[in-house]
Amino acid sequence: MRPLLFVLATLMPNPLLAQTCEDRGPDYAARITLCDQAFAAAENNSAAAMALAFKAEALRLLGRYDEADAVLKEALGFSADNAWIWVELGNVAYDKGEAAEALAHYSAALAVEDNVDAWANRAEVWWQYRMGERCDFDADNALRIDPSFAYANEVKGRCLIDLGRAEEALAYFDTAISLFPGYQNAYRNKLSALAALGRHEEVVATADQALRPDVVPDPVPAIEEDILSRRLLALSHYAPAATVTAEADALLARYPESLAAVNVKGRALLLTGDLAAADQVTQPLRQAIEGRRMEAVYHDTLAQIDVGLARLEEAYAHYAAAMDLDPTLSRAYARSLSGLGFLPLSNAPPGVLTALRRCLDVKKAGCKVTS
Repeated sequence: MRPLLFVLATLMPNPLLAQTCEDRGPDYAARITLCDQAFAAAENNSAAAMALAFKAEALRLLGRYDEADAVLKEALGFSADNAWIWVELGNVAYDKGEAAEALAHYSAALAVEDNVDAWANRAEVWWQYRMGERCDFDADNALRIDPSFAYANEVKGRCLIDLGRAEEALAYFDTAISLFPGYQNAYRNKLSALAALGRHEEVVATADQALRPDVVPDPVPAIEEDILSRRLLALSHYAPAATVTAEADALLARYPESLAAVNVKGRALLLTGDLAAADQVTQPLRQAIEGRRMEAVYHDTLAQIDVGLARLEEAYAHYAAAMDLDPTLSRAYARSLSGLGFLPLSNAPPGVLTALRRCLDVKKAGCKVTS
C-alpha cells in the first residue's frame, strides 16, 4: 500500500482551544474531558452518540487508535445509522494502516447517507490500492456534494494522474490550493502531475513556491522532504551534473536519510560511466528496500547499475519492482527494448518483462534498458 499522506478529516483544524466537545481545536486532551462531560449530560441517544464520536476523533488525533475504535463502537450502540461515526471508524482504520477495514467502514457510512467525507476518504483508499477508476468515481461523488471541498479536489487530481490524465489533474490541484492556501499536499502532488508531463523546470519552480514560508507557513517535515526530493529529481533532468550533485549533498545535509538524494547522486555517476562509485553511493537504497518507502525510480537506478555490473537477476528484479510501483514505466522500457532489437508483444508490464528476460539472456550486460 502507498504511504499515508496525512491524517484524514483534519485538513484545517481550528486554531482556538476547545471550549466545547464539538470544537476541533488542537487541545485534544481538553476535548476528551469536555466530551465526557457532554456524554454524561446527554438527553438522548443521538447526543450521546455524537459526544462519543467527537471524543473518539480526539483520541485518534492523539494516536490512541484502539481507544478511539472502542469508543466509536460504543457510539454505534446509541446510533447505528449515524454516517459520521462510520466515517470516523474508517479514519481510525486508515490511520492504523488497515485499508481494507477502512473501505468497509466508509462503505457502511455510504449505505446510510450520501456523505461527502465518506466518498472522499474512500477515494483515498482506492488511490492507495492503485484503483484509479474507483478513486475517480468516488472523488467525483464527493465533488458532486461539495465542489469547494479542497481535499476532494486534491484526491481527484491524484486519481487522474493514475489514469494517465495528468494535464487534467493540474486544474484540480490548483483548485485545492485556491480553496485552501498553503495546502502542502496539493503542491506535492501537483509536482507529480508536472513530472508525469515531463515539465521538469515547472516542477522546480512549483517546488520552490511550495517551500516558501509565506506560502506554506506550517510545513509537515515529511512532505517538505518529499517536495525537496521531487525538486531534485526534476533538476537532474536538465541541470549540470555539478549543480545536481551539490543540491543532492545539500539535501543530505538537511535530511541525512534522504533516499532521493542518494538516488540522484547514483544516477549522476551512472551517466559518467562510473559504475563502481554509483554502486557504492546507492547502497542505502538497497538497504532500505525492506524497511522504507521505495520509489520506482530508485529501483530503476539499481537495475541499471546491476546490468552494468552483470548482476542480471538482480537487475530483472529491480525492473519488475519499478514497473510494479509505476506501471507507466513499461512504455519507456518497451521503447528501449525495441531499440535493442527485443520488441515486446505488448507495452504492458508482463509483455515488457518477457522481452527484458530475452534481452538479458542474450545481450547480458549489453542490455541497457533506460527509462
